[in-house]
Amino acid sequence: MSDVISVSIITIASVICAAMLVTAVYPAVNRATSSVISSSVTLGDRIETSVDIIAESNESCYEYVWVKNTGTSQLAEAQIERSDIFFGEIGNFQRITYDSVLASAPCWNYSIENDNTGNGRCDTGETIKITIKSTAELTAGDYFFQIVLYNGISDEDTFSI
Repeated sequence: MSDVISVSIITIASVICAAMLVTAVYPAVNRATSSVISSSVTLGDRIETSVDIIAESNESCYEYVWVKNTGTSQLAEAQIERSDIFFGEIGNFQRITYDSVLASAPCWNYSIENDNTGNGRCDTGETIKITIKSTAELTAGDYFFQIVLYNGISDEDTFSI
């Protein structure tokens, strides 16, 4: 009889220990899985995103830069507007803020040059025309331009006026 009681107590203790172990380990495994999924989505987004600066031009205090979407993902309006633009003479460039109406220089805005689908997004192969309004007329010299998209993907170029 005492053997039955001993086995019963050990069985109950084993079940309680197993339950405690699952209760302690499950949240950690769940958090780790969530982190891996989140990192995978972010990495996938970065892999699918790519842009190339294809041309620059200037006129008085305006600089125009054409950027082609060479990635496989679309760039939505909000994603383009959250981009960081750096522009200025080499060694003296600055971050330029987005302003949809180019009201207060220095600022930038954009338009999609060839919105083939008419969806207001920059699809693969479409070109964004970035207009930068400077505080003064652009003079002869060497200039730097960099675009950093919402997810950290960037391209840069130096050119002369």
